Amino acid sequence: MKPLNLLLSLVCIAMLSACSASSVRDHQTDKIQFLAFGDSGYHYDYLKPKLQKKPQTPAKFQAAKLRKWLKQHRPEKDFVAPPMHLLPGGQFAVERTGLHATANAMTRFCQQALCEFGIMLGDNIYPHGADGKNDDERFDKIFEQPYKSLGAGVEDFKLYAALGNHDWNTSRLGRNAQVDYAQRHDTKITMQQPGYFTFKRQQGDLTAEFFVLDTNLLLKGQPVLQDKLNPDGSPRQHNTLENPESWEKPTLADDQQLQWLKDQLKASDADWKIVMGHHTIWSSGGSKFEEAKVLRRLLLPSLCEYADMYFAGHEHDLEVHLDTCQGEQGEDAKSLPLIISGAAAKQRAIHQSFQQWQKANNPTYRELWLKGMVWGFSHIQLDKTNARVDMFTTPNDESDKVVHEVSFNFANR
Repeated sequence: MKPLNLLLSLVCIAMLSACSASSVRDHQTDKIQFLAFGDSGYHYDYLKPKLQKKPQTPAKFQAAKLRKWLKQHRPEKDFVAPPMHLLPGGQFAVERTGLHATANAMTRFCQQALCEFGIMLGDNIYPHGADGKNDDERFDKIFEQPYKSLGAGVEDFKLYAALGNHDWNTSRLGRNAQVDYAQRHDTKITMQQPGYFTFKRQQGDLTAEFFVLDTNLLLKGQPVLQDKLNPDGSPRQHNTLENPESWEKPTLADDQQLQWLKDQLKASDADWKIVMGHHTIWSSGGSKFEEAKVLRRLLLPSLCEYADMYFAGHEHDLEVHLDTCQGEQGEDAKSLPLIISGAAAKQRAIHQSFQQWQKANNPTYRELWLKGMVWGFSHIQLDKTNARVDMFTTPNDESDKVVHEVSFNFANR
């Protein structure tokens, strides 16, 4: 791991050239560079109703986290509680948010490395999205204040945002209020109706097209089992389905999203075709795997045929995987990189026994790197044929330090 004082040399090595602090953000006309982060919307002023009605003492907070850990069939010896925040008065505790710590770490990082824009991977507002009660105040606290200095010095810096399940939790009107805010206000946050859209970025003759999905819409129109594990970490056999809210169920127009994605990917002539959504296709937390199974069935036919990478959040951790695409295209298929960057405010552990089961029982899945119980983000550099993905964390002490964890290079598919 490398602290910020080594980041400059790390970025310069990534560019395959020597450079100085003053020139790191110059002479990048042959690359497209951006941030990716998700699950950023957790703020102390907007807690879950049960925590507002029955706040927890620090001892009860720890005990509740341990009960949940054991309920998920995780070994007690491996228990790690998320960092704790004491509410005003010091009597009651909640999970500490990494919203500002991660935003500040990204801002600090982008003072040295080039960040032309960012992608937000959903769950932009916790716990239940916009609700029509002081929404402008909520948007200011969660969208504007944390990122006010991010992208400084970059003309028209934008954060292109997908929608997540928490953004849907209040109502369809609440979900739409978030999209409408991004369209009506002078803000870095960019979304479009009907929640899925495309945008392009270009540097010289290098082009990248991004396909932003509303994966909540995709999933709520499908039968999805609840996530249940056996003590050994394997999925439990049962037939209990998730029960989506009435407003989450897709309309006829919503059902066009899958065909829209295929048509848009097929028609694109960009050097890079990058699909982003909130929900994962593969992940290791042990509590999102049934959704992932359904989403693989829905998305992999188009992704394996046309896309170069898939970005997601949803798991509150950092992960890098591959799907070999052999299930879609046979033995000669090229693997699809899958980047999970969902650690911008909350933390979740890797479920080690589930992950061992997943690796052993899914021949088209490849684990590359995992890190749970952290806050963090990712940074991506694209050139004509290669994508460099760097994963970063920032400490729980909210010092805004930037710690480089790992780098990967992926060829254009």
